[in-house]
Amino acid sequence: MDEKLLANIGLNKYESSVYWTLLKKGDLEASKLSQLSRVPIGRIYEILRNLNKYGLVEIKPSRPRKYRTVDPKIAFELMYKRREEEALNELKLLREAFAEIERQLSSDDSPKQVETIFWPDKFHDDELEETVNSFFEDIEHEICVVTPSKYKPGVSEQYDDSMSVFSKAYLNLAQRGIHVKILDSYSQLLPAIKELINSIEDESVKNRSKEFLEIRILETKHDFVIFDSKILFLDIEDQIDAGTSLGMTQIHDESYTKRFKAKFDDLWTKGKQFNFT
Repeated sequence: MDEKLLANIGLNKYESSVYWTLLKKGDLEASKLSQLSRVPIGRIYEILRNLNKYGLVEIKPSRPRKYRTVDPKIAFELMYKRREEEALNELKLLREAFAEIERQLSSDDSPKQVETIFWPDKFHDDELEETVNSFFEDIEHEICVVTPSKYKPGVSEQYDDSMSVFSKAYLNLAQRGIHVKILDSYSQLLPAIKELINSIEDESVKNRSKEFLEIRILETKHDFVIFDSKILFLDIEDQIDAGTSLGMTQIHDESYTKRFKAKFDDLWTKGKQFNFT
C-alpha cells in the first residue's frame, strides 16, 4: 500500500506510520510499536488515542496491553460516514461564516479594503520563499504574528514544511531592524528560528537578531498577522482538510486593524518569554 493514501484519508505522518506498522505486523505493545514505526515513545500514546478515536485501532484486552487494527472494511466505512457528516457540518458552518462576513462588511465598522489571496495546491521550488519575501519587503517598523495551537508539530504537514522559509524571513526582518513579535503555541517555528540564530557566527549580527526578534509562548486558537499596525492578515482554513490553509484575507484598514492589535497586545502580556539559548 502507498502510505500517501493514508494521508489522503486525513492521517498525519506519525498516525500513518503507526497504522501501517500495525497493519503489517499485527498486535503490538506500545513500546515495540514505537520502535518499529519510528514514532517517539513520548508521542506514541497520543497517536494511538487518535487512531482509536478514528475507529481504526482498538485496544486488545491483554497484559501487557497491545494494540491492533479494526477490520479495515468496517473501520473505513464508519470513518467515511463520520467524515461525510463532519464535511456537511463544516460546509454549513462555512455558509454561515460567509453570511456573517457579508453582514459585517455591510456595517459601518467593517474594513474598507479587503483582498482574498488563495494559495496554489503546491508551491514549486522557491515560489513560497519569493511569495513570503514579497509580502515582507514593505514592512517598515513591526510585524506581529500569532501562531495557533493547530500548528503544533505533526498536525499540519503544510505548516511544518513551510517553517524553514518563514523562520529565515523573520530573521531577515530582524536583521533589517524590523521588530518581530511572535506569539507561538509550540510550533515547528521555535526550533527552526533557534537553530538559525545559534548558527550565526558574527556576535554583533546575532545580538541584533535577538534585539529585534522576540518570541513568547502562549497556547491560543487565535491566528492572525499584523504589519505596522496597519495591515491585517487572516488565515483561510480549508474546511474539508482541517489544518490546511487555502489562503488568506488581507485587510488594508488601519482603524479595523487596531482592534486586532489591541487583542495582540493583550495576548502578548500573557505570553511566556522564549529563550533562544
